[in-house]
Amino acid sequence: MSVQPHITASIGVPRAISIKFPAGNQVGESGKPIQQKRMLLEALESVYTIKSPNTILESPYKWRRFPINEEAIYTGSSSGPQHLNAIPIGVSIDELSDKISSYKAWLDDKLASESAVVTPNEGYISGLKMQIERVDDLMAIVDDTALDQYREIINSIATLELRGQGKFV
Repeated sequence: MSVQPHITASIGVPRAISIKFPAGNQVGESGKPIQQKRMLLEALESVYTIKSPNTILESPYKWRRFPINEEAIYTGSSSGPQHLNAIPIGVSIDELSDKISSYKAWLDDKLASESAVVTPNEGYISGLKMQIERVDDLMAIVDDTALDQYREIINSIATLELRGQGKFV
């Protein structure tokens, strides 16, 4: 299980699974056993699905976007590097994602309402569909590109701090 597949690939492991979670969270978020069990099962299943050497599968699960909503049962703090100034970035990405989802739901309702009338306005429907596509594109940027960049920032700074403390080679 790797959170930094470029490093994993460079050392030539026979098989691996890339997890889009921050360093130190390869099996999921702290205190979330349902999530951790799913991540471990996926990793174990990959042993059978990977057929050729030097293969790195990409997990479909993403940090902060795991499909199972689970409250953490462990509420302690990590002993790893903490970046209090970076935490608001993640919160802002989550808030933006929620706002985009709310807006998309509003557009979907408008589209359904307009489509249900006796004589729908096809131009309006076409415009709504175009906006829904644009909102979907924006959500992909936020949930894929922005979230991945944020995770990489967290991973990189953690690695730098551990190297600076002589705890990581």
